[in-house]
Amino acid sequence: MGDITVLLQRARDGEQGAWDDVVALIYQDLKLIARRVIGRSGSATINPTGLVHDCYLRLSKAGPTGVLNRDHFLALAARAMRQLMLNHARDRLAAKRGGGAEHTEGDEIEANAQAEDLIELDQALRQLASVDERMVQVVECRVFAGLSEAETAAALEMPLRSSQRLYAAARERLAQILTDAKTS
Repeated sequence: MGDITVLLQRARDGEQGAWDDVVALIYQDLKLIARRVIGRSGSATINPTGLVHDCYLRLSKAGPTGVLNRDHFLALAARAMRQLMLNHARDRLAAKRGGGAEHTEGDEIEANAQAEDLIELDQALRQLASVDERMVQVVECRVFAGLSEAETAAALEMPLRSSQRLYAAARERLAQILTDAKTS
């Protein structure tokens, strides 16, 4: 049993500071995940440190009760990061549509397009969730947490090959959902 799993158990048992110790041990992992996610999307308006801190605040409110181990913590962080990035995208587009909108430069246009793409992806993920929630969890781990295939399988407690199959199937389904949304 790893250090984080032991600390999580101690936190669930009510030991003061154990939850903070868990977060301290996982902080660098969260920061790396945030850098991967933001680096891929190229956001100039949200930084990895801000994303990690917001993620930590969300996870700390929930506490250690449902967290089983390090991998499970990272899966929960992936979901939190997805929600945070989606909120950021919605805020960005709301600001674009009113409230002191100024002349938009090229970087702003690109950032707004990325925000719109993220919202479309979220809508597609919601539709996919009605068919297969596990596919969505795999996508969250791979896309929003930047976890590797092996890390995703561990986080979701499934065999590597199953995780790979679900990710491939999810990508196909999402592509179809997004294509259907654009043509209708």
